[in-house]
Amino acid sequence: MDLRRLRTGEWIAAASGTALLVSLFLPWYATGGESSTAWQSFAVLDVVLALLAMTGLVLPFVTASQRVPAVPIALSAFVTIGGLIGILMVLLRVANLPGAADGREGGLWLALVAAAGLLAGGGLAMRDERLSPPGGHTDLTGRPTAAPPEIERLPAPRPE
Repeated sequence: MDLRRLRTGEWIAAASGTALLVSLFLPWYATGGESSTAWQSFAVLDVVLALLAMTGLVLPFVTASQRVPAVPIALSAFVTIGGLIGILMVLLRVANLPGAADGREGGLWLALVAAAGLLAGGGLAMRDERLSPPGGHTDLTGRPTAAPPEIERLPAPRPE
């Protein structure tokens, strides 16, 4: 595992996944004088949001452990799509209060920001390409490597 492979997008996705997971335990709705968390308010939505949060948390570990960028880029595409789905799901719950709830609490707003962070982090992770700086050589993950061997130019064969 090499943490030098992590880029800004992976860090944002991990922080957003953590925030989304934490938001599920914070109050989302106020009913009279009492508050309810996402776990108390929903049957399936909370589990889906927890799974989306886990994808954001897994992305840095996959990126740091893979030698080739194909798997992390594919996972970042899933994180991006999951972030978009999470935004839509949370926006639906912002607009449509469950049961007898009469107010929105901070956990709901944190979940909305965290879902947007998953979308942004996944998008940045997909977009960030590691190119070798001038005069230096790196592999596909951005780690320094030895210079490639010089290519010997051969003349074209002469027709007989």
